[in-house]
Amino acid sequence: MKHKILPLLAVSFISLPLVSCSDSEINSSDVPEISQSIFVVPENFQGEPYSSQYTSSDKFYVKLNEKIRICGVYSINGTYVSAETSMNYYSSHKWTIDNSEASATSVYCTFDKVGVHNVTFETIDHLGDTLYSKAEIYVSTPPTITLQSPANNYNLVDGENKNGLELSWSISGIDPWESSRCIVYASYDRKTVWDSPLGELDCEGSVNLLGKLDADNNEFGDPINHSVNNTTIYWSVQADIKNETGYAEHAFSEVFSFSTKLKDNDSAIVEIPVSCNSSQYPEKSILTGAFISATGDTLSKISKIKNNAIVYQTLAHQSNIKFIVCDNVRKEFGCATTVFNLAPSTRTRLDTLFLQDKTKPNMVPAKTELPTVSKIQFYILDNGAGVNVSKIQAFMNNDSLVTSFDDYILTFTNTCKKECNLIITAEDYAHNKAPDVYWKVKVIGSETKITGPFARLEEDQ
Repeated sequence: MKHKILPLLAVSFISLPLVSCSDSEINSSDVPEISQSIFVVPENFQGEPYSSQYTSSDKFYVKLNEKIRICGVYSINGTYVSAETSMNYYSSHKWTIDNSEASATSVYCTFDKVGVHNVTFETIDHLGDTLYSKAEIYVSTPPTITLQSPANNYNLVDGENKNGLELSWSISGIDPWESSRCIVYASYDRKTVWDSPLGELDCEGSVNLLGKLDADNNEFGDPINHSVNNTTIYWSVQADIKNETGYAEHAFSEVFSFSTKLKDNDSAIVEIPVSCNSSQYPEKSILTGAFISATGDTLSKISKIKNNAIVYQTLAHQSNIKFIVCDNVRKEFGCATTVFNLAPSTRTRLDTLFLQDKTKPNMVPAKTELPTVSKIQFYILDNGAGVNVSKIQAFMNNDSLVTSFDDYILTFTNTCKKECNLIITAEDYAHNKAPDVYWKVKVIGSETKITGPFARLEEDQ
């Protein structure tokens, strides 16, 4: 903290006779001592910086693109004073931040380059003297951790692990003024991996996982048959990065997994979760599928699969196996395929294979001729994800209608008096919108006729 003593006003020297000091004598203790400090607070901080958890310093540590406010704060006789009070003690002040200047008590900044940024705060007090304060702002590189080995979902690990298994990763974003330590986590249960630390070590290293990897029992306590079931282990890394103040920033990797090989089994087992995406009627879907070799031969067929099920199949190890699955009931979901490879003695679980509904809902009037006093009804049909009732709207000559929708039938009162344009908008749960059309309603006495659909022109929308 830089400071100075405000001097007394200079006067011309004259000779006076010596007299004793009176009560009005000015002592050096009566001269106010002014000093200034630099604070860094968040951009949206409210109040005086010195009345918070923030402290003045000549070194500050911020993140890349973090929005901050750099504040100049004054003290009188060692006591911080408010920005309003301090105005009585200076005539001007100036910030210099990386060769850019600004005149204000506070400066809002966002640094988009990592490294050390220089800050100077210069004040001219009301007597013309100058105060200088300097600080450095250290802008940190965002840290990232990338898991490297074993590759995610690798499934050829020896369950006995007699030679150990190396877990390795890389870390970036550790700046010269920072230090780091890493914690490695591993668990048989993905949900508990971050609660299962193995130990702490230097972030630039790796760890050799020792001991048997195959679990003896499953989560229910039953013995595991390792000829048909493997063991999956989930692992991750946390980095704790500290700067010179001791402040710690934490970085977390993704969660990777690896699995052990099957014992005494040269075949391969594949698991494929299947699901009809966005379906509101999963119980109505019945799926069928087939595994097809790279040469086009059918390896296996499956039938009567329920939606949101997992398909299990044992196959000979080979490459470029195609699996195709179709919905035979909710046909708008169509079919989905995936291609994969199987190594010997492995059990492989693939990502969920989603069947997608890409078909628009269709609509048609229940009757095209009806008594004028009757309500108008339209069928809105969707044999896929299902009609989203909250997205249905009906307009008669741009006037919104009150509707009800039940068992695929949309019902509303006939408000047309003579000739009207009827617009119905609808959407299914897969976000497919019904065709952009309108219908013509014509009232002839006691009878009403509905014709259409007609394409809506852009100027009509």
